[in-house]
Amino acid sequence: MQTDIAIKVSLGTIGDVFETIDDCLRVEHFKVNDPNIFLAKVTRENGSRPITTSLGSGVGTFLVAARDSELRLEQKGRLLYHGVMVEDSVTFIEGSDPISLELQSDACLYVLTYLHERYQGPCPVVGGRFNIRDTRLAELIAEISDGSAARRSDISRDFSKLAFERYRSLPRVHPLSAWRLNRVRRHAESRLDQRLTLEELADVAGFSRAHFAATFKAATSMGVHEFLLRLRIQTAAKLLLSTDLSLVDISLQTGFQNQAHFTTVFKKMTASTPGRWRGSRRSPDVRSLGNVELSLAPVIEHVDPNASEHTNLH
Repeated sequence: MQTDIAIKVSLGTIGDVFETIDDCLRVEHFKVNDPNIFLAKVTRENGSRPITTSLGSGVGTFLVAARDSELRLEQKGRLLYHGVMVEDSVTFIEGSDPISLELQSDACLYVLTYLHERYQGPCPVVGGRFNIRDTRLAELIAEISDGSAARRSDISRDFSKLAFERYRSLPRVHPLSAWRLNRVRRHAESRLDQRLTLEELADVAGFSRAHFAATFKAATSMGVHEFLLRLRIQTAAKLLLSTDLSLVDISLQTGFQNQAHFTTVFKKMTASTPGRWRGSRRSPDVRSLGNVELSLAPVIEHVDPNASEHTNLH
């Protein structure tokens, strides 16, 4: 897929810097009283195609989603994640190799990179990364916008400590590998207008239902049911913007039982009805509505491994 623009988010900026790139990408660098910490906020709004960003290198990097952000993460040619990073979720990536971040939708991410020193004592991380969701962590990192350079140093260290404590408290489950996750995503996208079951997606991944459910959540910080709902809404949003299809047709193409069901879920996730959202985004004042599209209410789905074999994930 062709990209709009490729940029590099430089490390080591000494003062607060605000850059607007290509009218749809905003990068905010925050001054921190610690030469080993890089802190920035990347916001993408109203872009028509993916934007590829290089995040540079460090011993460890946290990405924090301030709202739902569809993205692709790669490191040294290895796919780490492809999908929606949901609001209040935190992804940690270890290693000194630069990280390629492709923003595939409107997005708002905080980037916290430790350049030289260890970020938080010894901590075994499966595959050099983890993905968790925690409102407290999201609220803490959001304080950087109003904090002083000294306060930002404290916030960064507190954030790192809390994130690893949160990670250590989780069940020790290997996250679903990126290639299996991508395979499941492609399968779901190809059959989005049909009913999808947990068993079917587990078969695609090559695991049992219970093992798949656990590894999927470890990799994405959400349950399979939530993933499918968000994928349906993301796809519906793209159809609302790029086509003149009726709401009935869009609801059926994205796997909802009827237009009423589609409207209910869409409004729950975006705080707007599909018709009103479409009209707003197509109006000249669309730039004032940048935060509407993906401010989705978090809903955590817990999959019961003892549920029936053909659990319906419609």
